[in-house]
Amino acid sequence: MVAGISVDSSTAERSRVVVAMSGGVDSTVAAALLKSRGHEIVGVTLKLRECGGSQATRSCCGVDGLVRAAESADLLGIRHHVLDCVREFEERVLGYAWDEYAAGRTPSPCLLCNERIKFGLLFEWAESQGATHVATGHYARVERDAVGNVRLLRGTDSGKDQSYFLAGLTAEQLSHVLFPLGALTKKEVRALAGKGGLPCADAPESQDACLVQAGESFAEMLRLRHGGTARPGTVVDDSGTVLGRHDGIHLFTIGQRRGIPVQVPCRLWVRRIDAGAGVVHVTAEESGLDCSGLSACGMSWVRGAPPAGRFRCEEKPAEVTCSAPDRVTVRFDSPARALTPGQAAVLYDGDEVLGRGWIDSTP
Repeated sequence: MVAGISVDSSTAERSRVVVAMSGGVDSTVAAALLKSRGHEIVGVTLKLRECGGSQATRSCCGVDGLVRAAESADLLGIRHHVLDCVREFEERVLGYAWDEYAAGRTPSPCLLCNERIKFGLLFEWAESQGATHVATGHYARVERDAVGNVRLLRGTDSGKDQSYFLAGLTAEQLSHVLFPLGALTKKEVRALAGKGGLPCADAPESQDACLVQAGESFAEMLRLRHGGTARPGTVVDDSGTVLGRHDGIHLFTIGQRRGIPVQVPCRLWVRRIDAGAGVVHVTAEESGLDCSGLSACGMSWVRGAPPAGRFRCEEKPAEVTCSAPDRVTVRFDSPARALTPGQAAVLYDGDEVLGRGWIDSTP
């Protein structure tokens, strides 16, 4: 046991738990807390890409992350394994991301990575090891209501809440998930790490370097990696005037202001992308990014089905209508800005996550 992290004897059920360890402070403290509660902990680090010497040192999955995770596991006195997910990550996450960019949409790779890799492959591996639960250092909470239904809730630390990135998980998955940091703040987590003498106590935040190295364009990296063809075209303003040309629609996203390859005496924002025609529509009015609503497809509901009838969501107050179990239409009480096809639409009822879908159109 690490000095300074006290034993919590209130946990009635002790079990074998697989903890996803990146080498950072959050996952390390999560593992330490669960061990203090009497669980048998198995640490696992997911290797998501091959990392050369130039890989950013703040990567959550680079060589440095593997080393830090192994060192932390050794300090905690727990077993540590590396699960090679390079091929699956390439196919199930990066391949999907390029397809989205090529279609003029902006993907949400972190959500898919959670669904397909961290809570997909990791679950399978954990089951093979006889584990009853998987745990991570996410700032989110899982609770059961009065009748036993599993609920996914925001983390207590609103500034670090990560429930958005977990919205595609099902109640069945969540019933086997532990989020030990859900009721803690980041400050409290760092304090626990320092008190326990963990070397990661002051480690900087990881910067999603599993997706891109420093200085790279994620979309262009994907194009080159997957042998994709850029779709160049024109940049057009609100009046239909052609302002210039661009090198590929994959280089743009709704709301983007920098990197628009035209010379004009005013600021411009990307308003819409016409993938078929290769046209990037821009506007000089930021209000031109306002949307009254959205439609989303591929809905995944935490409880397996949508709420009955129309219902309200409160994060960005809106009325939601299910036109089919896997599709919703959202009408906002006030306009939302720069809604982007391909991104996730996550529905909340207060602190509870209801489900997520993929934005496919905005009125």
